[in-house]
Amino acid sequence: MDHHCPWINICCGHLNHAKFTYFLFFAPIGCMHATFILIASTYRALYRPYYMYYGTGHEPLVELGLYGFLICMFALGLAIGVIIAVGMLLCIQVRSMIRNETGIESWIKDKAFYRARGPEEPEEFIYPYNVGRWKNLRQVITWSGIPVSDGVNWEVRDGCDQYTLTVEQIKQKEDKKDRSIAYEIREAYSGSLLPVTKGCKVCCCVPFSDEPRIPTEIGDKVLVTRWKRHWLYGEKVTTSDKLKGKNRIRGWFPRRCAVEVICDNGMFPHDTKKDA
Repeated sequence: MDHHCPWINICCGHLNHAKFTYFLFFAPIGCMHATFILIASTYRALYRPYYMYYGTGHEPLVELGLYGFLICMFALGLAIGVIIAVGMLLCIQVRSMIRNETGIESWIKDKAFYRARGPEEPEEFIYPYNVGRWKNLRQVITWSGIPVSDGVNWEVRDGCDQYTLTVEQIKQKEDKKDRSIAYEIREAYSGSLLPVTKGCKVCCCVPFSDEPRIPTEIGDKVLVTRWKRHWLYGEKVTTSDKLKGKNRIRGWFPRRCAVEVICDNGMFPHDTKKDA
Protein backbone atom coordinates (compact mmCIF):
# COMPACT_ATOMS: atom_id res chain seq x y z
CA MET A 1 0.00 0.00 0.00
CA ASP A 2 1.23 3.49 -0.84
CA HIS A 3 -1.30 5.69 0.98
CA HIS A 4 -4.99 6.17 1.74
CA CYS A 5 -6.58 8.76 -0.52
CA PRO A 6 -9.50 10.55 1.21
CA TRP A 7 -10.76 12.02 -2.08
CA ILE A 8 -11.61 8.62 -3.58
CA ASN A 9 -11.97 6.92 -0.16
CA ILE A 10 -9.70 3.98 -0.94
CA CYS A 11 -6.12 2.93 -0.31
CA CYS A 12 -3.83 3.42 -3.31
CA GLY A 13 -1.22 0.76 -3.88
CA HIS A 14 0.13 -1.81 -6.29
CA LEU A 15 -3.12 -3.30 -7.61
CA ASN A 16 -4.91 0.01 -8.30
CA HIS A 17 -1.92 2.17 -9.19
CA ALA A 18 -3.04 2.46 -12.82
CA LYS A 19 -6.62 3.37 -11.87
CA PHE A 20 -5.35 6.01 -9.48
CA THR A 21 -3.23 7.44 -12.31
CA TYR A 22 -6.30 7.51 -14.58
CA PHE A 23 -8.11 9.48 -11.89
CA LEU A 24 -5.23 11.96 -11.70
CA PHE A 25 -5.40 12.37 -15.49
CA PHE A 26 -9.15 12.79 -15.93
CA ALA A 27 -9.70 15.05 -12.89
CA PRO A 28 -7.68 17.98 -14.38
CA ILE A 29 -9.26 17.31 -17.81
CA GLY A 30 -12.74 17.65 -16.31
CA CYS A 31 -11.73 20.78 -14.42
CA MET A 32 -10.28 22.29 -17.62
CA HIS A 33 -13.63 21.70 -19.31
CA ALA A 34 -15.43 23.34 -16.37
CA THR A 35 -12.98 26.27 -16.46
CA PHE A 36 -13.70 27.03 -20.11
CA ILE A 37 -17.45 26.86 -19.52
CA LEU A 38 -17.32 29.08 -16.42
CA ILE A 39 -15.10 31.70 -18.08
CA ALA A 40 -17.30 31.86 -21.18
CA SER A 41 -20.52 31.98 -19.15
CA THR A 42 -19.22 34.68 -16.82
CA TYR A 43 -18.04 36.74 -19.79
CA ARG A 44 -21.47 36.49 -21.41
CA ALA A 45 -23.15 37.47 -18.14
CA LEU A 46 -20.92 40.51 -17.58
CA TYR A 47 -21.48 41.79 -21.14
CA ARG A 48 -25.16 40.85 -21.31
CA PRO A 49 -26.34 44.47 -21.84
CA TYR A 50 -23.95 44.86 -24.76
CA TYR A 51 -25.24 41.74 -26.49
CA MET A 52 -28.84 42.82 -25.88
CA TYR A 53 -28.43 46.23 -27.54
CA TYR A 54 -25.66 45.66 -30.07
CA GLY A 55 -25.80 41.94 -30.74
CA THR A 56 -27.37 40.15 -33.66
CA GLY A 57 -29.99 38.55 -31.43
CA HIS A 58 -28.59 35.08 -31.97
CA GLU A 59 -25.99 35.17 -29.17
CA PRO A 60 -26.77 33.08 -26.09
CA LEU A 61 -27.53 35.33 -23.14
CA VAL A 62 -26.48 34.43 -19.60
CA GLU A 63 -28.00 36.13 -16.57
CA LEU A 64 -26.23 36.00 -13.23
CA GLY A 65 -27.19 37.65 -9.97
CA LEU A 66 -24.75 38.58 -7.23
CA TYR A 67 -24.84 35.16 -5.55
CA GLY A 68 -24.64 33.37 -8.89
CA PHE A 69 -21.59 35.41 -9.85
CA LEU A 70 -19.87 34.70 -6.51
CA ILE A 71 -20.58 30.97 -6.82
CA CYS A 72 -19.14 30.96 -10.36
CA MET A 73 -15.96 32.71 -9.15
CA PHE A 74 -15.63 30.25 -6.28
CA ALA A 75 -16.11 27.27 -8.61
CA LEU A 76 -13.61 28.74 -11.07
CA GLY A 77 -11.01 29.08 -8.32
CA LEU A 78 -11.56 25.49 -7.21
CA ALA A 79 -11.28 24.21 -10.78
CA ILE A 80 -8.00 26.06 -11.40
CA GLY A 81 -6.67 24.84 -8.04
CA VAL A 82 -7.45 21.22 -8.91
CA ILE A 83 -5.79 21.61 -12.32
CA ILE A 84 -2.58 22.85 -10.70
CA ALA A 85 -2.47 20.58 -7.64
CA VAL A 86 -3.67 17.33 -9.22
CA GLY A 87 -1.70 18.08 -12.40
CA MET A 88 1.50 18.30 -10.37
CA LEU A 89 0.64 15.05 -8.60
CA LEU A 90 0.03 13.43 -12.01
CA CYS A 91 3.48 14.52 -13.19
CA ILE A 92 5.03 13.00 -10.06
CA GLN A 93 3.18 9.70 -10.62
CA VAL A 94 4.13 9.52 -14.31
CA ARG A 95 7.78 10.19 -13.48
CA SER A 96 7.62 7.48 -10.82
CA MET A 97 6.18 4.97 -13.31
CA ILE A 98 8.70 5.83 -16.03
CA ARG A 99 11.59 5.37 -13.60
CA ASN A 100 9.87 2.39 -11.93
CA GLU A 101 10.67 3.68 -8.47
CA THR A 102 8.85 4.96 -5.43
CA GLY A 103 9.84 8.01 -3.43
CA ILE A 104 11.70 5.90 -0.87
CA GLU A 105 13.48 3.91 -3.60
CA SER A 106 14.52 7.16 -5.26
CA TRP A 107 15.99 8.33 -1.96
CA ILE A 108 17.91 5.06 -1.51
CA LYS A 109 19.20 5.22 -5.10
CA ASP A 110 20.43 8.81 -4.73
CA LYS A 111 22.35 7.94 -1.57
CA ALA A 112 23.77 4.81 -3.19
CA PHE A 113 25.67 6.83 -5.80
CA TYR A 114 27.54 8.77 -3.08
CA ARG A 115 28.15 5.94 -0.64
CA ALA A 116 31.73 4.73 -0.27
CA ARG A 117 31.69 1.18 -1.64
CA GLY A 118 33.72 -1.72 -0.29
CA PRO A 119 36.23 -3.79 -2.30
CA GLU A 120 33.77 -6.69 -2.66
CA GLU A 121 31.02 -4.44 -4.06
CA PRO A 122 30.60 -3.30 -7.70
CA GLU A 123 32.06 0.10 -8.51
CA GLU A 124 28.69 1.58 -9.45
CA PHE A 125 25.27 0.83 -8.03
CA ILE A 126 22.72 -0.46 -10.56
CA TYR A 127 19.09 0.23 -9.75
CA PRO A 128 17.52 -3.20 -10.32
CA TYR A 129 13.96 -2.28 -11.35
CA ASN A 130 14.62 0.21 -14.16
CA VAL A 131 14.19 -2.04 -17.22
CA GLY A 132 13.52 0.78 -19.69
CA ARG A 133 10.96 3.58 -19.84
CA TRP A 134 8.36 1.81 -21.97
CA LYS A 135 8.72 -1.50 -20.14
CA ASN A 136 8.42 0.34 -16.83
CA LEU A 137 5.27 2.07 -18.03
CA ARG A 138 3.72 -1.12 -19.40
CA GLN A 139 4.17 -2.83 -16.05
CA VAL A 140 1.56 -0.43 -14.61
CA ILE A 141 -0.57 0.77 -17.54
CA THR A 142 -2.38 -2.26 -18.97
CA TRP A 143 -5.69 -2.77 -20.80
CA SER A 144 -7.11 -4.65 -17.83
CA GLY A 145 -5.88 -2.10 -15.29
CA ILE A 146 -4.12 -4.88 -13.36
CA PRO A 147 -0.33 -4.49 -13.13
CA VAL A 148 1.99 -7.13 -14.57
CA SER A 149 3.83 -8.00 -11.37
CA ASP A 150 2.32 -9.76 -8.38
CA GLY A 151 3.76 -7.12 -6.04
CA VAL A 152 6.40 -9.47 -4.60
CA ASN A 153 8.53 -10.63 -7.53
CA TRP A 154 9.61 -8.04 -10.07
CA GLU A 155 11.47 -8.02 -13.36
CA VAL A 156 15.03 -6.86 -12.69
CA ARG A 157 18.03 -5.89 -14.76
CA ASP A 158 20.87 -8.25 -15.61
CA GLY A 159 23.31 -8.68 -12.74
CA CYS A 160 20.67 -7.86 -10.11
CA ASP A 161 18.24 -9.90 -8.06
CA GLN A 162 15.13 -9.31 -5.95
CA TYR A 163 17.24 -8.27 -2.94
CA THR A 164 19.75 -5.90 -4.57
CA LEU A 165 17.98 -2.78 -3.28
CA THR A 166 17.41 -4.34 0.16
CA VAL A 167 21.11 -5.12 0.55
CA GLU A 168 21.98 -1.56 -0.47
CA GLN A 169 19.53 -0.14 2.07
CA ILE A 170 20.99 -2.30 4.86
CA LYS A 171 24.52 -1.09 4.04
CA GLN A 172 23.30 2.52 4.08
CA LYS A 173 21.77 1.99 7.51
CA GLU A 174 25.05 0.51 8.75
CA ASP A 175 26.95 3.55 7.46
CA LYS A 176 24.37 5.83 9.07
CA LYS A 177 24.84 4.09 12.41
CA ASP A 178 28.62 4.43 12.14
CA ARG A 179 28.20 8.18 11.52
CA SER A 180 25.87 8.65 14.50
CA ILE A 181 27.03 10.98 17.28
CA ALA A 182 26.40 10.42 20.97
CA TYR A 183 24.55 13.14 22.89
CA GLU A 184 23.77 13.32 26.59
CA ILE A 185 20.54 14.86 27.85
CA ARG A 186 21.09 17.81 30.18
CA GLU A 187 17.50 19.13 30.20
CA ALA A 188 14.34 17.02 30.50
CA TYR A 189 11.78 17.02 27.66
CA SER A 190 8.22 15.68 27.93
CA GLY A 191 7.79 14.71 24.27
CA SER A 192 5.32 17.50 23.54
CA LEU A 193 4.73 18.53 19.93
CA LEU A 194 4.95 22.20 20.92
CA PRO A 195 7.32 22.52 23.89
CA VAL A 196 6.56 26.11 24.90
CA THR A 197 8.99 25.88 27.82
CA LYS A 198 11.91 25.38 25.41
CA GLY A 199 11.60 28.76 23.73
CA CYS A 200 9.81 30.35 20.77
CA LYS A 201 12.38 29.25 18.20
CA VAL A 202 11.98 25.60 19.16
CA CYS A 203 8.17 25.86 18.90
CA CYS A 204 8.23 27.75 15.59
CA CYS A 205 10.83 25.50 13.93
CA VAL A 206 9.34 22.07 14.67
CA PRO A 207 10.21 19.31 12.16
CA PHE A 208 7.58 18.91 9.42
CA SER A 209 7.35 15.16 9.91
CA ASP A 210 4.94 12.60 11.32
CA GLU A 211 7.84 10.94 13.12
CA PRO A 212 7.42 10.78 16.92
CA ARG A 213 8.95 12.98 19.59
CA ILE A 214 10.75 11.10 22.35
CA PRO A 215 10.58 12.17 26.00
CA THR A 216 13.98 12.44 27.62
CA GLU A 217 15.30 12.61 31.15
CA ILE A 218 18.50 14.14 32.46
CA GLY A 219 21.36 11.68 31.98
CA ASP A 220 19.84 9.81 29.01
CA LYS A 221 22.12 9.12 26.06
CA VAL A 222 20.92 9.38 22.47
CA LEU A 223 22.65 8.40 19.24
CA VAL A 224 21.82 11.25 16.86
CA THR A 225 21.67 10.63 13.11
CA ARG A 226 19.85 13.73 11.86
CA TRP A 227 20.33 17.36 12.71
CA LYS A 228 18.22 20.49 12.36
CA ARG A 229 18.90 23.93 13.71
CA HIS A 230 16.73 23.51 16.80
CA TRP A 231 15.90 19.77 16.78
CA LEU A 232 17.78 16.47 16.76
CA TYR A 233 16.66 13.01 15.66
CA GLY A 234 18.15 9.93 17.27
CA GLU A 235 17.74 6.70 19.15
CA LYS A 236 17.83 6.32 22.90
CA VAL A 237 20.67 4.19 24.20
CA THR A 238 19.33 1.48 26.48
CA THR A 239 20.67 -1.73 27.99
CA SER A 240 17.23 -3.32 28.36
CA ASP A 241 16.69 -6.27 26.02
CA LYS A 242 12.96 -5.50 25.90
CA LEU A 243 13.59 -2.18 24.15
CA LYS A 244 15.95 -3.53 21.49
CA GLY A 245 14.95 -4.48 17.96
CA LYS A 246 11.47 -3.41 16.89
CA ASN A 247 10.77 -1.47 20.09
CA ARG A 248 13.70 0.89 19.81
CA ILE A 249 12.90 4.41 21.02
CA ARG A 250 13.59 6.82 18.16
CA GLY A 251 12.35 10.32 17.45
CA TRP A 252 12.92 14.07 17.62
CA PHE A 253 13.82 16.15 20.67
CA PRO A 254 14.93 19.79 21.14
CA ARG A 255 18.57 20.45 20.46
CA ARG A 256 18.95 22.66 23.52
CA CYS A 257 18.20 19.67 25.78
CA ALA A 258 21.40 17.78 24.90
CA VAL A 259 25.14 18.23 24.54
CA GLU A 260 27.49 16.25 22.34
CA VAL A 261 29.64 13.67 24.15
CA ILE A 262 33.31 13.82 23.16
CA CYS A 263 36.21 11.94 24.72
CA ASP A 264 39.43 13.61 25.81
CA ASN A 265 41.21 12.53 22.63
CA GLY A 266 38.61 14.28 20.48
CA MET A 267 37.01 11.04 19.28
CA PHE A 268 33.41 10.01 19.77
CA PRO A 269 32.81 7.28 22.40
CA HIS A 270 32.66 3.96 20.57
CA ASP A 271 31.51 2.11 23.65
CA THR A 272 28.34 4.19 23.67
CA LYS A 273 27.54 3.08 20.09
CA LYS A 274 28.10 -0.56 20.96
CA ASP A 275 25.50 -0.35 23.73
CA ALA A 276 22.95 0.79 21.11
